[in-house]
Amino acid sequence: MKYLITICLGAFFSISLFAQNKISLVKIEKANKSVKFHKMEAISFDIDLKFGGKTGMKGTVISSTSSSFIKIIKADGTILTFDGSKVWLSPAEKNYKGARFDMFTWQYFFMAPFKYSDGGTKWEDLGNLIYTAETKLPAAKLTFESGTGDASGDYYLVYKNAKNLVEAMGYIVTFGGRNLDQAEKSAHAIVYSDYQNVDGVPIAMQWAFHNWNKEKGISDKIGEAKITNVKFVKILKEDMKVAFDALEVKM
Repeated sequence: MKYLITICLGAFFSISLFAQNKISLVKIEKANKSVKFHKMEAISFDIDLKFGGKTGMKGTVISSTSSSFIKIIKADGTILTFDGSKVWLSPAEKNYKGARFDMFTWQYFFMAPFKYSDGGTKWEDLGNLIYTAETKLPAAKLTFESGTGDASGDYYLVYKNAKNLVEAMGYIVTFGGRNLDQAEKSAHAIVYSDYQNVDGVPIAMQWAFHNWNKEKGISDKIGEAKITNVKFVKILKEDMKVAFDALEVKM
C-alpha cells in the first residue's frame, strides 16, 4: 500500500511539474494567437537581414503555417524551396555553402512563437533569468528530441515580456558539425520588437541580434533584420514548383 501511494504521489508531482513547465508556453501561445495563425494556410513576408552593416539575406519568404512547404526568393535571384522532405536551390550555379542554413533558420525565427508545441519539442521552465544587466525576465528552455530537424542538439532560451509575447530567444547553433562547447562559446540571441497586428496576429517587425550567454543574458548588438509586407496567403501551384534545373541541397 505504501508503495502504491509513493507511485501515485510520484505521478502527481510529475503531472504538476509538467503543468508548471507548460504555463509560460500556454501564455505565449495565447498571446501570439497561435490557434488563429494555424487556421491560415500560409504566410509571406519580406526580410532584409544585415550583420556588421552588410546584407546577410534579402528576399521574400513564403511558408505554410505548418512549415511543410517553404520558398525563399532571394533578391539576387536565388530560389530555395523546401517541398516537405528535400531542399532545392535554383539556378544550380548559384549554390553556396550556407543555403540549407538559410532555408530553415530565418523562417524558424519568424515562425518560432507559433511552433512551440511542435512534435519533438521539450520544455523546462527556468523562472526569472538575467536578460540584461538591469533586467530579469521569465524564461524557459526549449530542447528537441533526437532526430528533430537538421540540428536537434540546438537549444533555445525563450524570454517573455509582460504581455506574454516573446521578447527574445537565446540560441546556440550546432549545424555544420560544431559540438555543444563550441556552439555555446559563440551563442547569440534574437530580440523581437515592433509587434504589429496582421489579421489579428501579432508579428514582430524588427529583429536585433546580440551576443548572449545563459548566465549574463544579452550584450552587444551584432546584427538586425527588418520584416515587411507580411500577409497571409494561399499557396499557389506555381509557388510549389521546383525549377527543372534545381539542385538538391543535402546536409
